[in-house]
Amino acid sequence: MAGVRLQVLPIAAAAAEAARQGTDWLTSAEQSRLRAITQAARREAFLAGHWQARRMAAAWLHLDARRVALETHPDGRPQLRVDGVDAALQLSLSHSGGWLAVALADAPVGVDIELPRRDRDWEGLARFVFSPAELHCLRDGDAAARIRLFHAFWALKEARGKRSGEGLRPKAARTVTATACAPGQAEAISWGVGDGALALALAPGMAVSLDGPALGEPAHWRYAEAERPATTD
Repeated sequence: MAGVRLQVLPIAAAAAEAARQGTDWLTSAEQSRLRAITQAARREAFLAGHWQARRMAAAWLHLDARRVALETHPDGRPQLRVDGVDAALQLSLSHSGGWLAVALADAPVGVDIELPRRDRDWEGLARFVFSPAELHCLRDGDAAARIRLFHAFWALKEARGKRSGEGLRPKAARTVTATACAPGQAEAISWGVGDGALALALAPGMAVSLDGPALGEPAHWRYAEAERPATTD
């Protein structure tokens, strides 16, 4: 059975481990990208994610992490290679609020972690990318519940776009609704992370191994075509 290994850990810890390795493990393309990053927090997140991806792939494949390279697919998704050859493993990375999420699988996968940022216009962003059914769900509950649900829906859309390689396209995102479902039918799983959310998009039936803080019971979702509003002549 196809499986997913998902790791969630503090960026600071992963960055510190990466720093102990020097920088010679980075490809020339990665080193160029790193030099272009001027913000310290973004540099930490970059190093943390790229080293942790190598460590996880090396553990999966039972080889030294320095044999693993991280490149980019034409559609922008990260690509793992070993000794210059495609590793046949799928990788997805995300970070938010000091936390890093890394998903590794033998089939397409997408991960997204979303933690609250005070300077965001939640309602405006929701209208921009959520389906009518999702917007309707956001009207229920108190303010705190709406913020948690906003982050869950947003993470689910980001994870879906990362799995397909299409990214988050607002017009297309509004045509898809995340609908709760039974675990065996799930195309995505989400967990609450404080007032934020962690989402993993995957194929139904994939087993998930989670390494990280206790997140509680997950919610299971499928992606359904959004109902179009009725029109009148």
